[in-house]
Amino acid sequence: MRKLFILFSSCFLALNVSAGVTTYTFTSLKWASKVEATVCDGKTDGWVSDKEASDYNAGRVYTDGTLHMAGVSVKTATSGAGATSVQSFDEVRRISFNFCQNASKGKGAIFVQVGDNAPHSIVINKPAVSGTGDLNRDSVVVLETPQTGKIKFWVTCTENAINIHSITIRSAAGGSSVFTTDTYQLVTDVAQLEDSDQVILGVYKDGVDYIMGYFDEWESVNNIHSLKARYSVDRSQVQPDDRAIYTLRIAELDGKTAYVFQDELRYEEAYLVASGGKTKNRLAVWTDVVDKNTYGNYGFWDITIENGGEAVITNLGNSKAKIIQYNASNNPTLFACYADRSQTPVCLYRRVEAMGDVAAIVAPFVNFGTTIAQTGERTITVNANKLTEDITATLKRGDVFSLAAKTIDRDGDNLTITYNAPEAGHYVDTLVLRSGAIETSVAVLLNRINPLTVREAVTQEDHTTVYLKDVTVTKKYDNYIYVRDETGSMLLFDRGDGVSGKRYGADVKAGDLLSGVTGRFINYFGVPEISPSEQFKTGKNTEVLPEPAPQTIDSADVCRYLVLDSAVVNGWTELTYKGRKYAVSNKFNLPSFDQDVPTRASVIVSYDYDVVTLYVVKQERYLPEGIDETKAVRKARLLLQNGILLVETEEGLFGLDGKRYSENK
Repeated sequence: MRKLFILFSSCFLALNVSAGVTTYTFTSLKWASKVEATVCDGKTDGWVSDKEASDYNAGRVYTDGTLHMAGVSVKTATSGAGATSVQSFDEVRRISFNFCQNASKGKGAIFVQVGDNAPHSIVINKPAVSGTGDLNRDSVVVLETPQTGKIKFWVTCTENAINIHSITIRSAAGGSSVFTTDTYQLVTDVAQLEDSDQVILGVYKDGVDYIMGYFDEWESVNNIHSLKARYSVDRSQVQPDDRAIYTLRIAELDGKTAYVFQDELRYEEAYLVASGGKTKNRLAVWTDVVDKNTYGNYGFWDITIENGGEAVITNLGNSKAKIIQYNASNNPTLFACYADRSQTPVCLYRRVEAMGDVAAIVAPFVNFGTTIAQTGERTITVNANKLTEDITATLKRGDVFSLAAKTIDRDGDNLTITYNAPEAGHYVDTLVLRSGAIETSVAVLLNRINPLTVREAVTQEDHTTVYLKDVTVTKKYDNYIYVRDETGSMLLFDRGDGVSGKRYGADVKAGDLLSGVTGRFINYFGVPEISPSEQFKTGKNTEVLPEPAPQTIDSADVCRYLVLDSAVVNGWTELTYKGRKYAVSNKFNLPSFDQDVPTRASVIVSYDYDVVTLYVVKQERYLPEGIDETKAVRKARLLLQNGILLVETEEGLFGLDGKRYSENK
């Protein structure tokens, strides 16, 4: 039994067959691949080599699903290599080849023929952009009149190599669907959720391929660990994983709809709860949903859906940390509850049953998100099932958005939507897909914004996505990057991308010019900050000097890089400047402070728990103007006279402002 299973599995990996569409993925230079074979012997079914190729490369698949350099390699020495299918296909309407080249080379043509009909050719040129030829892509032959017979193809190569990964044949009368098994689809409206839904919590961010796991005392402790996941390219689907599936229960709490996540598969009577109390960012699975004494209704949740899929899942209990988010900066990454939306947002996927024999068109929600780009495009996959007519695609408005094609094959295909939005604003349109009496509509959204100055950014509402105009780094420690422009200063709290583990600003330093900074703004207990959500660019480095401090430093100066002349550090936690005392912190890890003497102190202003706090960057010797430094070094001393702190030198008495002191003034 084990041996039979292994043989069957190896055939299955090379093949995808559903009614109306047959895809062969080639697995050797002999064009080996099968449909109905019970063994993979290269003879029973599949293809017969008319001329063998010279090499085979299994290639690699990156986490984003992109395929690189995979398939049978036809080089100039084996030009003309190809094969003929064993099976005959009825009413062939379309044949597509998935292929790639060398990164910058590869020329020739792919020829394909159905039965005794005339062959068709696909011309392959060098990639338009050097270095992109190894990205797999599709070329399609469309037959105006359906043809029947065996499929024969061959490749002529005039430079370097052309790699054939797979061939897809659309034939017969029936349509087909990718939904041959149950799938987990992105929830774009809370109304889609039903009681007893099987759901998976994912990450609402491109390129972050994790989902939320299950509670395990060895891995999770006080949070839920993350699991690697396979998302579709448009992130409208996620591959199911039994370790990540929860059962959604819909209840009523205080007259309003509430949701419960039951871990039914592993623990039966166990529920997702926010268990952090007044201080902790905790998420766990416990055996009840209500704790009257401490946590309240900590097993009940409110769910709202924003931005076409961002799920704001808020606990209805007493814990201060209520919102489920993905923590990309923790090692290892995890899911937990937080008091504010400072972490990476999550999304929900619900199980959708296979379509079966129902005629339908399915397309994902099209959301360009928030961007400063005037133009852009997005390609979606339109899936179809049991259609007898091709699909027409139209936009209800069509003033900002446009379509690359007006007709889609009745078996479904990719569709590219573009936009041109010269002005900032929210734009909405409706994509209508119709085949005979079958119709579906999906929304198309875009939020086009302008980049902001720091002064404009720090006035935004919490959790607003903002793009900054160019800013300069003033100081940095750990993942705290302080920046400024001509209008003000703020903090970039750098959590990193959550994939590579590297922070976006790992290599930046004081004086670097940053462009393309974007993320969600939050006023974090008085500190205006952005957690970058994309990689920004680092430009020219210039000397950055602190600004002269004002007479009084207050919350309006938070994040500024200032220099304080004649500042006296009274200890590790306090500093006196112009007669006022300020809290001090050694965030920049100075080995010591020069205490109880006037110094020129460079500081970053912070605001911790309603208290203005100065992070000392460095201290330098400070002498009032007009004092002979050589004499002052030997003779100067501090004294307190009539409640005023003075510097006494051989030249006389001076105030901390550098002016000569007179008792009579």
